[in-house]
Amino acid sequence: MKYNGVIEAKLRVVEEKLLEIESWQIDSFSTFKASSLLQNAVERALQVIIEAIIDTGERILALEKEPATTSSSVLSRLQEMGMISEDKDYMEMVRFRNFIVHRYEKIDLEIVYSILKNKLPLFRKFIHDIRHSCS
Repeated sequence: MKYNGVIEAKLRVVEEKLLEIESWQIDSFSTFKASSLLQNAVERALQVIIEAIIDTGERILALEKEPATTSSSVLSRLQEMGMISEDKDYMEMVRFRNFIVHRYEKIDLEIVYSILKNKLPLFRKFIHDIRHSCS
């Protein structure tokens, strides 16, 4: 598949948000828990990252004339096409995004912190996989 400027722009959004999160140097759960500013910033940055990933997938599928009806189906279809590795963590990120958008009043800070500390490489992997698949 031919690489597309819109796809690259979406991937850059993911990269920029990852760099922002990393620059905040959140080194402990207690630091994170003590700052509503950091909590809100991380939640929003993760939401934007996941939205950009979904948008990237939607753009790719539109270019390939491959329909997808839900955010999860976008990532499933990319996996079926071999563009990204099969990884249940992608689906978990979509569920997390849905949760913070629709159930924002009940967000568990430990889950957000766990994503912050353990799942950022997944987003970098997505960027790498898409760039490699589209080159």
